[in-house]
Amino acid sequence: MLSGLLDSIKSQFGGKSYWIGSMLPLVLFLAANAVVLRRHSTAIATWLPKVDTLDQKTLLYSALTALLLSLAYILSIMNSLMLEALEGKVGPFRWASAPLYTRQWHSLRHIDQKFVRALSRRNEITDAHKAWSRALRRGAHAGQARPPLTRAQALLWRFRAAGWTMALIRFLQSHGWTIAPKLLLRGVGLVSIALRQNKAGNTGPLVRAQADLESAVDYAISRYQFEIRRLLQRRQSDFPGVRPTAMDQPEGPSANSILGPTTMGNIGRAMTTYTLVRYQLDLDILWTRLQNSLQKDAKDYYSVLQDSKAQVDCAVTLFWLSLVFTLIWPPLLLWLYLDSCTVFEFLGIGIVGPLLVGGFYLLACQSYRVFADVMRSSVDLFRFNILQALHLPLPVGSEEEKDLWLKLGIAIGFGDKEDFQYKHSP
Repeated sequence: MLSGLLDSIKSQFGGKSYWIGSMLPLVLFLAANAVVLRRHSTAIATWLPKVDTLDQKTLLYSALTALLLSLAYILSIMNSLMLEALEGKVGPFRWASAPLYTRQWHSLRHIDQKFVRALSRRNEITDAHKAWSRALRRGAHAGQARPPLTRAQALLWRFRAAGWTMALIRFLQSHGWTIAPKLLLRGVGLVSIALRQNKAGNTGPLVRAQADLESAVDYAISRYQFEIRRLLQRRQSDFPGVRPTAMDQPEGPSANSILGPTTMGNIGRAMTTYTLVRYQLDLDILWTRLQNSLQKDAKDYYSVLQDSKAQVDCAVTLFWLSLVFTLIWPPLLLWLYLDSCTVFEFLGIGIVGPLLVGGFYLLACQSYRVFADVMRSSVDLFRFNILQALHLPLPVGSEEEKDLWLKLGIAIGFGDKEDFQYKHSP
């Protein structure tokens, strides 16, 4: 047992997960504490310059290095627990799960509402696109017999209703914002009337308005299509379940649509949702089998997965250590070092600390999204390696594959009796 423990520690020390996920945050945490302690603690301030003059420097440095390595190793062991705490499975976020869950529910509902609204507006513009183009062309054709705008009318056209409307449409398009169908409809109506009343010609505000309006309609369709795809991708990466209007709804009620109390928790649940909805593959049950296949048959990809997980561990550890630093030092400054503490220093820790905590949480969420995408890709690319390792035949179609993964998950995860036809290599 001891040799196995030493081997695991040795491999842990040599891995990126240990150095990036544990050692780097620990060094930053200890350095920040040392800076504050050196300023306020006379014992630390007088001891540090004497370190180089000690006779047993080698022994001291060795002891400090061993202590640092041990603390980092303890942190690496706690990485899974710290991640589960951020997911709301244990600890303070679970205790406050009710209000946190409510916020997540409102966020998901807001995304679904924006998706439905964007889809409706895109369809509304698409359906009216041809009619609007005909109205502009008819207006321009009818205005050929009318006199063109005078110089004064051309200068004052921007102050008319059509000019103001086109200025607003140009402003929204130039800033990359969405344009409401009602605004486009108003622009088409006003510009078509102006085209009927005056000849557009080859130059001037009328011909520019017609060209810009047709361009804005095309832009609005593309912009809403982009918004639809963005919302779908955000929903798939940040929340479990599928959108209410999806055609590929899973059969019956599913626990995969149950939200977690935190953003991190929902990103984690979204991984399971993806594999279940697409393949009926339960990642919680079959992940260790997939991991074994990745380690044997896809070592390069598995190293990418490990690097991604190391980034998640680093961000999660930085969040908790910065939270500890922010919670401990303001009370200590008021209690022990009130005489030497300045208002600027106290406010700096009290303001910068929470900003760092929030920033590291956002960084952890983004790193977790990247890791979840790599996980989903590993299922897409290497899931059949599990079947080959279990000597099961490959399915011939997508529906047969779903049935196979469902049966396999039930047999492995719940111990139910299922019948399988094995396939052995010659």
